[in-house]
Amino acid sequence: MKYIIPLIIALAGISGMHAQDFSKFKALSDSSFRNSAEYQQANKYQKDAILFLEMLADTHPYYVKKDRQGKLMAKKDALLAKCADCTSDSLFCAYLQEVLGLLRDKHTDVIDLAQWAQKKQPKPEAEPEPEAEQQSDAVMARKTDLFAYQIFEQPSICYLQFNQCADARTMRNDALPRFDTFLDSMFCQMDSLKVQTLVVDVQYNNGGSSRLCDELLAHLYPIHLIKNFNSQMRFSNLAAAYNPRIGVAKTAWENDGHAEELYTFPNSQPEPVDIPVYQGKVVWVQSRKTFSSAGILITLARDNKVGEIVGETSTYAPSHYGEVLPYRLPNTGVVGTISCKYFTRPDSEHADDPTLEPDTALDLANKEVAWQYILTTYGKK
Repeated sequence: MKYIIPLIIALAGISGMHAQDFSKFKALSDSSFRNSAEYQQANKYQKDAILFLEMLADTHPYYVKKDRQGKLMAKKDALLAKCADCTSDSLFCAYLQEVLGLLRDKHTDVIDLAQWAQKKQPKPEAEPEPEAEQQSDAVMARKTDLFAYQIFEQPSICYLQFNQCADARTMRNDALPRFDTFLDSMFCQMDSLKVQTLVVDVQYNNGGSSRLCDELLAHLYPIHLIKNFNSQMRFSNLAAAYNPRIGVAKTAWENDGHAEELYTFPNSQPEPVDIPVYQGKVVWVQSRKTFSSAGILITLARDNKVGEIVGETSTYAPSHYGEVLPYRLPNTGVVGTISCKYFTRPDSEHADDPTLEPDTALDLANKEVAWQYILTTYGKK
């Protein structure tokens, strides 16, 4: 088994493509089903339902255990019965999404291309809701920037609105700002003004590149001391379709008696960096819209005791599935994504918590009231 370890580590980033690049999605192979009477007699939706269930059982980390695979495959007859009278890709996707619903994994999905194309069409600008219009000038109202900050000298607070984990580097667009230089400037100004509290608002942030989150954390805590997530990978035929060496790893892993286990990647700590660590208070704001890399950021802050969290209960689970593999169903052309890794939060005592609760619940619907609470509670007295 020793020879497999460096191979696996080298394969950590197998899903680097954008999930919207449908042309690169691998079609699921039906070679092992072509001689099956059930498959031969099925319509196109039933055929792809069979392939979908097999792929889900073989790929998703949740289904690494045989008993869970058995429970999943027990749904096949009911699914095929629905697909017998299926008349559209949209309805077919809805049937498959019913199967996925129990996973609580937003990275694993089926995509109806017709609906996707419709969503991408430009929409007429809607009239602003009265409440939103009234709050448009509020400090915590959503800005159009990827990230922006304001310093309020009297309460000694810097308010950072971090709306997307993206910048010039991750978007490959030099017209956008760089987050690392943005942070250097912000913390330099905070230092010159002796700002006592940093408020990091990720209530609108649905993710992106975790690289930006690491850069922010490096200013708030010695990065080489951060307790990080543990990651585990499921070897699968779909992953092997993208990289044949994973097929070799899968065979060796299963032959060594680990068919019902995930492979755990060794944790590697980053090297110390020469960045001054901010010594003031840190307050994080999360909402039900905080997700993906932003949720990881909040979880790392909680588990490393970096500041306090206010706002709403998360819709993400702190321990979560991720690292998506795209796929295409060959008979219908329906596409989707599926997770092949499981990430366990650093705080093992709360590894199975379904949500992350804030230290203080805060109603974010009224931005002015929320901001006044922050000023009163964390501002300079």
